Amino acid sequence: MLVVLTLFTKIVLYVGLLGSAGLCLQAYITGAQSRRLIAGFAFLLSAAVCLRLFLMNAELAGGLEDSLDFSLFGWVWTPNRDQTLAYVIGALVLFISAALGLKWLSVPGLITIFAGAGLGGHTHGMDTPGLNPVFVSIHVAIAAFWVTAPIVLWPVKTMSDTDLLQCMKRFSAVAIWSIPTLIAGGVWLSLQIGGSVSTLVESDYGRLLAIKFGLALVALGVGAVNKFWVTLQINKDPAAGRRLLHQTLTVDCLLFIGIIIAIASATSLTGPGA
Repeated sequence: MLVVLTLFTKIVLYVGLLGSAGLCLQAYITGAQSRRLIAGFAFLLSAAVCLRLFLMNAELAGGLEDSLDFSLFGWVWTPNRDQTLAYVIGALVLFISAALGLKWLSVPGLITIFAGAGLGGHTHGMDTPGLNPVFVSIHVAIAAFWVTAPIVLWPVKTMSDTDLLQCMKRFSAVAIWSIPTLIAGGVWLSLQIGGSVSTLVESDYGRLLAIKFGLALVALGVGAVNKFWVTLQINKDPAAGRRLLHQTLTVDCLLFIGIIIAIASATSLTGPGA
């Protein structure tokens, strides 16, 4: 039960992080406004971060029934303090920004959350982390931008064809260079953490990352279809083009769910050398 809860919490944490931060980025890049969703995802992030501490305490204490035994909590809090505070403070700032409509306030919130991504994780287990935590922060920022694409590009009836095409154009202008960078950076970080290709291939951690990269490559192909074919179809026949976009974004959603589950499994159920 504890293992299941740990995995579920990590999935919710990633969904909250990527959703809240990604939609804030989309507001600047594509102009899409999703204040209620940002507030909801920010709440999910803060709740998951707090629950994660309880579950880590339960693991250390010996079982789920001992999650409220704080006699050993110092051992949980000390290594996770910086990341926890960054996530909670960043989520709170994004929540306030969305609730009050203060778009400018999301900037310090984004910086704090992305910094938090680099303040923990497997890069800190390396003998010499170097700039790898910074690369993790950048990696997470691009991932947040990518996985929120189906939300902002979804062909809702209230969005005109002109606005939809403009939104797709703005997204593609950033995605065309950032997403390949994301995938290449992910491979590089994996090798930095795992040590070598053979080590990764022989471990559950490496196999889960391989699944993640495979799904990401498929999603990259779907994105190319959207840019070079679906956009043309929307120009030629808006109704048919919208149906195609609906289908490709549905595929994207399924792929992103798979990616999040794979990386959550890799970072909570196993690890480099585990």
